[in-house]
Amino acid sequence: MRKLISSTGCEPKPLAGIEELANFSPEDVAGIVISTALSSTVKEKYWEVIKKAMQIFPDKPIFLASYSSVRSTKITAGTHIQQYEIPFELVSLDEVKLESFERKSNILILTQKEISDDSKFESILKVVKGILT
Repeated sequence: MRKLISSTGCEPKPLAGIEELANFSPEDVAGIVISTALSSTVKEKYWEVIKKAMQIFPDKPIFLASYSSVRSTKITAGTHIQQYEIPFELVSLDEVKLESFERKSNILILTQKEISDDSKFESILKVVKGILT
């Protein structure tokens, strides 16, 4: 994920906790990458981080990084998003259309398998850059 973020021209800023989101000004944030990993330096659940990021950075795109498959991530994260009343739709790389991607209602799923595939990297980078601009 770090390679993908850096390739967009952005500098990744890992957080130690959800409270650190408030340390950034909106002008300094291009987007938010949230991991679904079970072990993380951020103790809050990913859906809690999504809700907080929505409050602090309502106009910034959110990317959900997952080690699971797109299908599994959509099922699991989709359940949490619905359960915790997060008004977003999870969109995969195969489904995303830049002209209709809505920062305020879409979250792009990025799986480790997809971003590790060298043959897909440039096309994924193009999508991510398009969403960030």
